[in-house]
Amino acid sequence: MKKDKKTNETNLFPDYSYFERAINYPYPTPDYAYSFFKGKFIQGIHLDLEKRIPILSVGSNRAPMQLQRKFSFNQDICVTPAILCDSDIVYAASISSYGSMPATQWPSIGTTVDLNVLWLTKEQLDLMHLTEAVGVAYDFVKMKQGTVKIKDFKYNGDIYGYISIPGVFPFELKKPKRFKAISGLNIKLKAIDEESVLIFLMNLLESKQYDLSIWIWNIINNKDYRLTLHDKLKLTALRPKNPNWEIINVKMNGSLII
Repeated sequence: MKKDKKTNETNLFPDYSYFERAINYPYPTPDYAYSFFKGKFIQGIHLDLEKRIPILSVGSNRAPMQLQRKFSFNQDICVTPAILCDSDIVYAASISSYGSMPATQWPSIGTTVDLNVLWLTKEQLDLMHLTEAVGVAYDFVKMKQGTVKIKDFKYNGDIYGYISIPGVFPFELKKPKRFKAISGLNIKLKAIDEESVLIFLMNLLESKQYDLSIWIWNIINNKDYRLTLHDKLKLTALRPKNPNWEIINVKMNGSLII
């Protein structure tokens, strides 16, 4: 399989600075199936997926770099390409602990988006719930049947995911904007990259701040400040009227990572 610069393995685990990590969200992601298996990153499916739980990845969880941070190579996991139907991937009305404006879904009839599905054990899913701050930042949801299609094989079971609890951020005309880095078809929303979104937010929330790197540093290193910004964003957030998912109640085991 031919790999372009974006999906070449050497570019999938960049050594980002704090600033680069914030502005390059949702990070380089291959368009093929891959596994963490026996301590290594390997192209293809190398695990039995039958007893694993499929989780739709819409943001940084698509990326090997982020999964390595969450699970390490010592955890065997598998990721397979998928298509999300009748939704787009847009900017959530929140700011992550590493300074990015994260992703969430937004219904968009006829739109299809290239994503992937992460196949987890129950124990790995428990850890994922903590890293997604379920109940605070994201809801755990079951996707509407038929809205997620696995590319490499036929699968008719349930597929799950995470949806921003605050909602999505309204830009001009009170509409969300989609992630420029994520490809799709029949797109109806305007696209924007992460760095441009963060500059927009800085100008909106801190009119006297002119240095994006300093502002992101403050967000990362001052949790109270970040949560204050988070509360401001929630006040104007949009929520879908007809979501393509159903919220699942989750019993948490451990401390949220927020």
